Amino acid sequence: MSEDENYSFDEVAEHQTSGGTPHRGRRRAETPPPPKRGGFLRGVLPVLLVLAVLGGLGVGGYEGYRWLTSNVTVEQEAPEFPGPGTGEVVVEVAPGDTGTDIASTLVDKGVIKSSGPFITQFSNTPDAGTIEPGVYRVKKEMTSGDALDALLDPSNLAGHRVIIPEGLNLSQIWPLLSEASGIPVKDFEEAAKDYTAYGIPKNSAGTLEGYLWPGRYDIPEEATAEEVIQMMWDSMEEQLTSRDIPEESWHETLTIASLAELEVREPEDYGKVVRTIRNRLEGTGEAKGTPMPLQFDSTVHYVTGKAASVGTTSKERSNDSPYNTYVHTGLPPGPIGAPGAGSLDAATDPPAGDWLYFVTVNTDTGETKFAATWAEHEANVKEWQDWADAKKG
Repeated sequence: MSEDENYSFDEVAEHQTSGGTPHRGRRRAETPPPPKRGGFLRGVLPVLLVLAVLGGLGVGGYEGYRWLTSNVTVEQEAPEFPGPGTGEVVVEVAPGDTGTDIASTLVDKGVIKSSGPFITQFSNTPDAGTIEPGVYRVKKEMTSGDALDALLDPSNLAGHRVIIPEGLNLSQIWPLLSEASGIPVKDFEEAAKDYTAYGIPKNSAGTLEGYLWPGRYDIPEEATAEEVIQMMWDSMEEQLTSRDIPEESWHETLTIASLAELEVREPEDYGKVVRTIRNRLEGTGEAKGTPMPLQFDSTVHYVTGKAASVGTTSKERSNDSPYNTYVHTGLPPGPIGAPGAGSLDAATDPPAGDWLYFVTVNTDTGETKFAATWAEHEANVKEWQDWADAKKG
């Protein structure tokens, strides 16, 4: 009998009796009337018939009751497994899962018998909201209480957890994934070559650089490099589609977002960087309609492979790589790192402004100043130089 089937048996016995009502006001006869023929049988027969019927009902009802109790189970099935559980199963708690969502997953995996008791315990447990998204290793046929305790215990997390920060490029991402999962870096490099196999549209850079969403991942123990890449691209695709960015604009949007991600430290400046990029490409203001090279140090760092720093050398800026925005006008061929939510939002909806220049005037705090004219920019550069000199002295 399944847990959703409920049986109820109602037996109703109605016994009705009736008797004659004596006539009122009948005159007493002076002499009794002669006895009617067959008077004894006429008086006794109805009584015998009633007794016979009642006897038959009694025997039949008793036999029916015996058959019912012998052939039908009326005991309600318990909503919980007795516990403590057997075997092992892996379950996933996705980001944003409610207690009801988790209960449904546990029922599907055979961890708990029904969702009701788990939802009740989840609602009455203050710490239940601290369950971290991830993949957990638990038993089958557990009680709801034991299952909830298992999910609250981080030691039951299965697989390999890794955090990929925003702004990293592939050469920085692969070692992090390899260290966490044990998958060799060369496996990731090889798996990344045929990037369109994951559903990534073909792009001018010919790479999946910038197409892997940063953040926290729980990598299954038996995962391959291809499966990890697919997981990260699926997350990025979800971010792109949730923002209603047309597929034909994905590459440009990711490229611009990656530049903003790497040029400034404070998220509130991302939008200004994006607007500056647009203005320079369009030749706004002092450019008088002539597109200006972006001249971003971040693109030079991408070419040289050096860690991001405040400036670049003249030799580095003379590199003829198509990613060098000091040499080439326009956007680089593709993203130079993995943009996060803030820079992606900025790339899709930058603020209005006439900025053509910006410089970080304090690298300790990340304070960045934007300017619409060269004269204003020179004053900001002087402020940065004075700060740097004071830092040295």
